[in-house]
Amino acid sequence: MCSAETLPKFVLGDLGVLGSPDFRAALDALAVAVYTTDAEGYVTYCNPAAADLAGRQPELGQDRWCVSWKLRRPDGSPLPHDECPMAMALKARQPIRGQELVAVRPDGSTALLLPHPTPIFDEAGELTGAVNLLVDITDRQSAEKDSRYLAAIVESSDDAIVTKDLNGVITSWNKGAERLFGYAADEVVGKSITILMPPGYENEEPNILRRIRSGERIDHYQTTRRRKDGALVEISLTVSPVRDAAGRIVGASKIARDITEQKRSGEALAVRLREQAALYRLTERLHRAQSVSEVYQAALDAIQGALGCHRASILLFESAATMHFVAWRGLSSQYRDAVDGHSPWTAEEEDPEPIFLQDVAHAEALAGLRAIIEAEGIAALGFIPLVADGRLIGKFMTYYDLPHVFTDNEIGVALTIARQLGFSIQRMRTEEARRLAEQQLRQNEATERARAAELMAIMEAVPASIWISRTPDCRVISGNRAAYELLRQAPDTNLSLSAPADERPDNFHVFSMGKMLSPDELPVQRAARGEAVPDFEEEVRFDDGTSRYLLGKATPLRDATGDVIGAVAASVDITERKQAEEALQDSERRLQIALGAGRMGAWEWNIGTGEVIWSPGLEALHHIEPGTFGGTFADFKRDIHPDDLPLVELEIAKAMQTREDYHIVYRIRLPNGQIRWMEAFGQFSPQDSAKPGKLAGVCMDITERKEAESQRNLLVAELSHRVKNTLAIVSSIARQSFSVNPDVHEAHRSFDARIRALAQTHTRLAEASWSGVALETVLFDELTPYHDDAKNNVTLSGPPTMLPPKYALTLGMAAHELATNAAKHGALSVKNGSVDIEWSAREADRLQIRWRESGGPPVLTPKRNGFGRLLLERVLASDLGGEVQLEFAPQGLVCTIDVPYPREPSP
Repeated sequence: MCSAETLPKFVLGDLGVLGSPDFRAALDALAVAVYTTDAEGYVTYCNPAAADLAGRQPELGQDRWCVSWKLRRPDGSPLPHDECPMAMALKARQPIRGQELVAVRPDGSTALLLPHPTPIFDEAGELTGAVNLLVDITDRQSAEKDSRYLAAIVESSDDAIVTKDLNGVITSWNKGAERLFGYAADEVVGKSITILMPPGYENEEPNILRRIRSGERIDHYQTTRRRKDGALVEISLTVSPVRDAAGRIVGASKIARDITEQKRSGEALAVRLREQAALYRLTERLHRAQSVSEVYQAALDAIQGALGCHRASILLFESAATMHFVAWRGLSSQYRDAVDGHSPWTAEEEDPEPIFLQDVAHAEALAGLRAIIEAEGIAALGFIPLVADGRLIGKFMTYYDLPHVFTDNEIGVALTIARQLGFSIQRMRTEEARRLAEQQLRQNEATERARAAELMAIMEAVPASIWISRTPDCRVISGNRAAYELLRQAPDTNLSLSAPADERPDNFHVFSMGKMLSPDELPVQRAARGEAVPDFEEEVRFDDGTSRYLLGKATPLRDATGDVIGAVAASVDITERKQAEEALQDSERRLQIALGAGRMGAWEWNIGTGEVIWSPGLEALHHIEPGTFGGTFADFKRDIHPDDLPLVELEIAKAMQTREDYHIVYRIRLPNGQIRWMEAFGQFSPQDSAKPGKLAGVCMDITERKEAESQRNLLVAELSHRVKNTLAIVSSIARQSFSVNPDVHEAHRSFDARIRALAQTHTRLAEASWSGVALETVLFDELTPYHDDAKNNVTLSGPPTMLPPKYALTLGMAAHELATNAAKHGALSVKNGSVDIEWSAREADRLQIRWRESGGPPVLTPKRNGFGRLLLERVLASDLGGEVQLEFAPQGLVCTIDVPYPREPSP
């Protein structure tokens, strides 16, 4: 091996070697011309021999590719510097051999050179520069001298430098090879290089020789070789073809460098980098985690990535004493079920230490679980406690398929992961609790606002008076619109008789059973003291002499702790009912007087003889010709209804026995089959003791009165039913609305409109005696305020359709909500918008109404449900059994209402 071949290989192994003072001194002392460049070709070093050969001192960092002043080809033609062998070697990233050139010195002299440019690569394979050995072949004797110098360098190299022939037989062996492989030169020269091959590497040498024969250079080939003592050593191998004078490949030169420590350091560094990368990713993912499941997955990735375990799991205390799996990787359900709940620490343990079992087969602590652990294929495992706020909350586990020694560094990394995981779990739990609390609070607030809005609307809409006190002393009482109107007070004035003299109303007084009530005896004041006041009846007497009669009830308002904070009362005006009852009583009294004084239909029964005498008037009542009555008791009983005859006979017997007045109401059947009601009054007239006496009296047809009584009872029952329902609704609304102190003024305007809508429908029903209202009338009433001047923006079309009261009230409120929404946000909010309403009575007795808006602003689907949508979708469904479809089309809202349609409306 010549020195021209050896020096570049020696320099190639370590980029920093040229900076070594000893090595630079050695190169400076060489008579062989050597210089180096960086990856761009700029000269970084030149020994004196190279400067002497070039006849000039190169400028480091300025001269590029060559140290010579000028270059020529062997034929004398100029050779540009960027085409010289060094430039070509850098561009091709491989050595250039066998290309001679002529160096022209500044003084004009020349030298025939054989350059050996060789690229230099770092450990990662990146090109860092090149070294060039210039052999002056002008004088072959000089070349031989250089070869001896290079041989000396080879012999003193720390790297193993070995040559072999094309059969793999070792031909040279330097001191570095002796130190690296343990063989002396005389032990290996002449033997096959395969003596260094460990088992499993036998195929490498034939492949290397094949590549060398093809002229290929093998750079930085990492492999393993066996020393004389049998130990394996990791080496980096560079193999170059060796040529004879004719350029034929006759062997190979190998440079081997021991990289065991380097590889060990690299592996350790890789482990540290892997751990740091895993911890960095864990920190980043935990910071961005939005749920506890993301925390678990980030932690499992970090545990496996940083600790190199095959499987992992996370377990948390879900109760005071039991720890359960919450996340895992690679564990069977059978294993999890068997070990679930197991923990080496109790929940109360302070400062728990991690536990590492390097070999499960020898772990006495797991004797009871060894069988299931070994069946799972686990050979080593670790228990790392999770602590948050100084309290043990769980653990994470690492599992290894082979026995594993836990290093101090691994333990430190595991504890770091545990700290971050414990903190993140606690943070997620805290955030989840806060989020749920905030969500619940928002839901409660939204529900209360919606409820308050809904209840306030109903409170204003119902035809009842409501009084509210928000303090127990009742010094200030407010009410709804009906209350102010009833008491003839301006809106928002103080209605309390408990207020100071200059603030209380002075145009009325309150009476009950004829007695004027003091303020403390009034229903609201009683309820504010915690008393429930059901079904109170009172009279409000005004200064002008008029009165109004009220029926209602009062209830306390309580806060969340149950303390009374005020009261609410609701009542309905029953003045008309009271007047009707009084008139009816007067009529009955007058009737009794007329019957007693007029003797209309007189009769007399002689008990002794059995003779019965009827007046012509009584015969007329029985629709028989005057004088045709038979005159017997049997003739009297003949027309009495069979169901009433026993009662008549009983009353007669009773009057005869007690000698008291006789009075009975019964039915008779006329000759034409008609049933009439009769009322009879009689008095017993005793004669002397020898005679039984007489029973005489009057009888009149009261059929019309009985029918009037029946109608009155029906009306009173209906009124009582409506009053009680109204009072119950109003009381519930008031209690729910004002117990949480809602902002009444904010919602008052919209609720006032709903009251007017409900009152308007009530008015229409009252005008029709609650027999029903036309659908077109209901719709027209609600949409009239929104007609344009030409009345073209609203169209109604459909067959005549009468609605029962229940349908009219519910559909009227629905039309009001749709019209209000259209005026605020929909088609009626702009000049060119329009609303078309069509209805039809489909088969199977169903009524379909379609509300269609067009020409308004673009429609967006609302993010929350308001009172109107609640009324449409829920109330129509619950009250009428109907279906509602809301289509929030961009061009306009379409609402389709489908309800059962009763062909015979009933009140």
